[in-house]
Amino acid sequence: MIQKEKIIQFYYSQYSESAKKFKKKYSNKQGSYEKRMITLRKIMKHTHLSKTNQVRLEDYHRQIRNLSYYAFRQNNPVAMMQVRQVLIPELVRMDLEAMNPEEQELITAKLLEGLRTELPYEICKRTLKDLSRTYLELDVRKQIISMVPANPELEFPGALQMQRKFILHVGPTNCGKTFHALERLKTAENGIYLGPLRLLALEVYEKMKEEGIPCTMLTGEECIAEQDSRITSSTIEMLDIDQRYDIAVIDEAQMIASSDRGHSWTRAILGVQASEIHVCMSPSALKVVLHLIELTGDTWELNRYERKTALVCEDTPFSFPEDVKEGDALILFTKRAVLDLAGRLEKEGVKASVIYGSLPPEIRRRQIHQFAQKENRVVVSTDAIGMGLNLPVRRIVFIQTEKFDGTSVRALHIPEIRQIAGRAGRFGMYDTGYINAMGETNLGFIQKNVFEEEPEITSVSLGFPRVLLDMNEPLDVILKIWKSVETSEPFEKISIEEILFLYDRAYKDRKEIDGFEDKHTLYRMLTCSIDIKNKDIVALWLYYCKTYSADVALTFPALDMCSGVGLVKYETYYKLLDLYHQFSTRLGKNMDGARLEAAREKTEENIMRYLAKDKKDYIRKCRYCGKTLPVGYERRICNRCRLL
Repeated sequence: MIQKEKIIQFYYSQYSESAKKFKKKYSNKQGSYEKRMITLRKIMKHTHLSKTNQVRLEDYHRQIRNLSYYAFRQNNPVAMMQVRQVLIPELVRMDLEAMNPEEQELITAKLLEGLRTELPYEICKRTLKDLSRTYLELDVRKQIISMVPANPELEFPGALQMQRKFILHVGPTNCGKTFHALERLKTAENGIYLGPLRLLALEVYEKMKEEGIPCTMLTGEECIAEQDSRITSSTIEMLDIDQRYDIAVIDEAQMIASSDRGHSWTRAILGVQASEIHVCMSPSALKVVLHLIELTGDTWELNRYERKTALVCEDTPFSFPEDVKEGDALILFTKRAVLDLAGRLEKEGVKASVIYGSLPPEIRRRQIHQFAQKENRVVVSTDAIGMGLNLPVRRIVFIQTEKFDGTSVRALHIPEIRQIAGRAGRFGMYDTGYINAMGETNLGFIQKNVFEEEPEITSVSLGFPRVLLDMNEPLDVILKIWKSVETSEPFEKISIEEILFLYDRAYKDRKEIDGFEDKHTLYRMLTCSIDIKNKDIVALWLYYCKTYSADVALTFPALDMCSGVGLVKYETYYKLLDLYHQFSTRLGKNMDGARLEAAREKTEENIMRYLAKDKKDYIRKCRYCGKTLPVGYERRICNRCRLL
């Protein structure tokens, strides 16, 4: 922080210049301002403000402005001396008391000069804390605008220098668009597949291996490398934009609008250095993807596809359990509801596979395999089924038509309905796919929307530019101000809530974190893909932040780090193992690969054991009377008990 005397001089010059610059009507009692000075001096000397009492502090700024106006206008040497030697030093003292040590460190000669030029005389009515924050935001905003190109495509000069050709494969689910793109990828000498899920990357990896094509699989959870590999099958976040390819396949590009992950598709389309790029997507994404391609000046051709099997919505509402048939996929929108329904099916003698978001990828794969091999008659799933998973589903049944989206419970949107419903009637196994829903109301809602045209995607997600990590300001300040800077259409910036949540957790223990001041290191920590709602995972992440530099390797996760029981405990432990791999990779730590693989396999077996045993324990009952709750019912108390 600059010397306190320098701050006092700055205040005095601003108050004196403000008095000379602005005119106001003289009061009839001009002499009374000297008495008011004496009174204010006594009050201020005995005042120690809390850090939250900004309103009162601003009032002192304004009172001194009014008193100094008369002192300077009348050229009253005694009054001016009172302002310079008593009132302003007391005001500076209180301003600094209202700031924490980190905020005080930001008070530099540069900041005071910035306030003088950018926010002249504002100190006469606002607190130093408030003004320093405002100026910092203005300064950072200017730096961001100067450092980040106005046009996002300019962030990828390597791709701009190439003559790239895009082949767009556009169509609904079950139309073969990804199949055609992969057929071309098989001919590549150095190709890459970029998809949204580890399961899809694994599926492509296995297809390539089956045909004798050397292939490497790369995801955030693992890397299965093969020597002399011709193809890399990867989740889209793992794309190396500095690597050259001859053919690239970008799958499920309609996810470009996602506020959490969409920026990875934007980055891939604008930045992948491949001479031939195949993009697979639903029709709703075509317009915005073409916009991105036109920004780069590359060429493109369009291939449209029609669904290969008919899709029929049944007229009679589904009734549980009597209408359950082999090949059905029953759709709900919480893990709790999925396990509940699977338990009810088991009670009826129907074996079911289960799929939901927190299930480890390998377990999902096994559950899918059991359904595909008809070991299990039906599958019960969340909307995780809708993202490219190739299942032999004859009929999709919506048990629920509402979902919690992180903010509120809402009805399904048309793209969500079509994405899920499109999984019915897998080509090569069925000539027709069927759709139904439980109850008249749900079926009516599905019938009304399932064949509606999807609305066009009007925005694409834009990621945080790493070049901004070279700025001097705190990372949270940079992130918030970057987010506030407007972008041109159709770009919208990614959500930064999870990053800021982890930043706040790390900031509290920053003195224990080696490298907290290194924004590049800190950003690698903050962008670990973890479940921030799980306190056990956040706790291990924070422990790794504090201890990563203490040894060549991280502490291996232990099962007793998980506070849950049963299935939940092992699902959490699997995520801790993923965090161990992810953090080790990001921070360049040695990793015990054999131990990790063994721990994953053992955890997978335990999860499968829980899923294979009596699922009737998962059937949900009223917490008060013990009565079995209705299918798809999300409350924990039955209607009868709620009315008591």
